[in-house]
Amino acid sequence: MTSRRLFLLLTLIFLLVLSTGEATAQEDTAWEPWGPHVDEIFMPISHDHKALVAAFERGEIHVMPGLSWAPYIDRIKANPSADVVTNYGHHVYYLCFNMRRRPFDADVVRQAIAHLVDRDRIIAEVFQGTVLPLSSFLPPSSSFYRDDVPARLYDPAEVAKILDAVGYTMDTTTKIRRDPATGKQMRELRLLAPSESPAIARIIEETCKAAGLPVKAELVKFSAMTDRLDKFEFDMYVLATTMSRFPTSLDYFFHSSQDTRGGYNKSGIRDSGLDKALEEIRYAPDLETVKRAADEAQLILAERQPWVTIYSRPYTDAFRKDKFIGYVPMHGEGAARNQWTPLNIRSATDTGGVIHWPLTGEPKTLNPCTSTSAYESEVLGKISDGLIAVDPENLEDIPWMAREWEIGTWEPAKGKQGTVITWYLHDGILWQDGEPFTSADIKFTIEYLKKYKVPKYVDSVQDIVKVEAPDRLTAKVYFSTESYWHLYNANLCFLPQHIWKSVWNYNTFSPWLRSHPKVKGLTRLIGVGPFILKEFKPGEYVRLVKNPLYWRLPKETEAGE
Repeated sequence: MTSRRLFLLLTLIFLLVLSTGEATAQEDTAWEPWGPHVDEIFMPISHDHKALVAAFERGEIHVMPGLSWAPYIDRIKANPSADVVTNYGHHVYYLCFNMRRRPFDADVVRQAIAHLVDRDRIIAEVFQGTVLPLSSFLPPSSSFYRDDVPARLYDPAEVAKILDAVGYTMDTTTKIRRDPATGKQMRELRLLAPSESPAIARIIEETCKAAGLPVKAELVKFSAMTDRLDKFEFDMYVLATTMSRFPTSLDYFFHSSQDTRGGYNKSGIRDSGLDKALEEIRYAPDLETVKRAADEAQLILAERQPWVTIYSRPYTDAFRKDKFIGYVPMHGEGAARNQWTPLNIRSATDTGGVIHWPLTGEPKTLNPCTSTSAYESEVLGKISDGLIAVDPENLEDIPWMAREWEIGTWEPAKGKQGTVITWYLHDGILWQDGEPFTSADIKFTIEYLKKYKVPKYVDSVQDIVKVEAPDRLTAKVYFSTESYWHLYNANLCFLPQHIWKSVWNYNTFSPWLRSHPKVKGLTRLIGVGPFILKEFKPGEYVRLVKNPLYWRLPKETEAGE
């Protein structure tokens, strides 16, 4: 069965599961924009999924996020105290090539290796059919996903034809192909992979060696791996990422401006036609232009092959429903990773309480300017809030810290149009140390990110010309260009001006390790979100406690709690 046919079959099966009770929690759960209801989130750090599942069964762990292995899912489903909730996600697992290095600077080598990724085997052996094969650069949960993008499916015979035709011929003695540039045996090609999950890298190593490509899986700790990726010290790597609900994620990962240390373009692809399509996505004045440019970008990426996308994992999360209720399913995010579950989840038997919610990876940093991993986002996302939010039912934008906004235009230069976003903030929002959150913090954050050229945010702020704060609750953000997406570019993870104004080297700043200058018990890692960082013990746990100053605390008298 081909990967395309298997994809369709698995999609139909998954839709059947969703329609026959697997997502019953979504039908029964009413969410509300108030919270939090628990006193503390205790996040033990563990890579040992077997131990975590056992702890979940004993009731010591209350949330199991991101389940993917079929035996564990079946085990948990058999527990009458568990609720398994499944949602489509934006997850992508991929193989990335370093196009700055030989032989991966040649399209033909990357295209050949794409034919050696056996998606069917990976899905069957590693995941027992619980994930969906992916050969496009956006997952099916995106409305911009294109299902007719040409795909290089597993075909070792085709690999031999491709490589032989360009001079990568097989040495019959060593069974290793020769490099046509040197006439000698190809050098060892290192495939970086997290030591916590080596199976996929091992399969790719095996299929490549069988085709005469000397690929060697190099397994390293996730934290060490990200260091090497940031420095471009790799040949290839396999890793997962999360795309956004918009095709702007293609711009983040593949535009040449992101080919910089700490940038998202790890492959190093530089293609003028691709850049043009991605810039059309970035600066599109309307949705029709976005769709057309996204189609073009996906076709170019399929041809150039900087990545080989392998699978997309639906979000499958489990909750101990005998202990906690109120979790909120959400397509594109899952029930355990969205904004609303930490606000809505509550004890099934009492008020307050401590929920045990594991981190399956180690945060390397809790600096909002340098964080890159999903594990860091899981912590920081509970400490911060945005100006707008996404309705978990219809996935439409709704007001959040901004009670409303306006989108207009201005003239950054004679005859040129630019977008201007005006935010009108709710009054009474406080930082976790009691200082008010105002338009001055928005202005400071944007100017700080621009001044220091923070790679994580360069794409969001590069077109901002100026920010005005005409009063404490109004911020006006002016862009040099007109774009459909500037509303989202102006919605950042904001920094408290009174903490960060003295930080000139964001790379060396560790706010979670430094005591707050005025408030005992706080660190300099403060946000405006529902939870406060209480303690982080690397390798052991993260403790988050309810923010008593949170601007969306439940109205106890109205709620009857």
